[in-house]
Amino acid sequence: MRRLIRVFPRRNRATPDDELARFGPPGLFDEADEVHVSVTFKADKAIAESLAEQWRVVTQSVHVGGVAYDDASLEFIPGRYVKPGYTITSRGCPRRCWFCGVWKKWPTVNAMPIYDGWNVLDDNVLAAPRDHVEAVFSMLRRQKRADWPGWDGRIEFTGGLEALSLQDYQVDLLASLRPPSQQKYRPPEEWRAFQRTWVRPAIIHASEPVAA
Repeated sequence: MRRLIRVFPRRNRATPDDELARFGPPGLFDEADEVHVSVTFKADKAIAESLAEQWRVVTQSVHVGGVAYDDASLEFIPGRYVKPGYTITSRGCPRRCWFCGVWKKWPTVNAMPIYDGWNVLDDNVLAAPRDHVEAVFSMLRRQKRADWPGWDGRIEFTGGLEALSLQDYQVDLLASLRPPSQQKYRPPEEWRAFQRTWVRPAIIHASEPVAA
């Protein structure tokens, strides 16, 4: 098996910390068949390219890439560039937000294979086809704390949940992610109607003004 070392210009809570993850120049005893320098932020590109040159003393097979380089790959390998437990099940977004470049790479949501995890990093998971969204939530519901050392049991959507994409069936899916001790609770219909009004901009703008 080829020995792949991944190098990261900076750490964050999602950065892998296994035995083949590095955060600087090579050490005296580092050996690798291949090195990937993974870059998330464009501000780190100069540091990353400097690191790539330094790692070429270990192997000439050094590759620099990642989000900062507008990587358009639809491949996700669990644990390689983010810690185990973080997962990506789709890429892309149908919105055209001026501050985001995701839609320029993937103007529609591309469903990908679903790998186990508790923190979803998708660009806009709620905009994916219904069967994919339901499969993602089914995966999330079966996660157990015993399978993820250090996990506190809370499901996270670090990629974000866009209110504009939220549909009625997704409200129930989100409610289904409560811890088992809270699963029997179901909000009354009047509360769910109120909730839908305030999480869907299209409904808000269509609502009649309330008289003073």
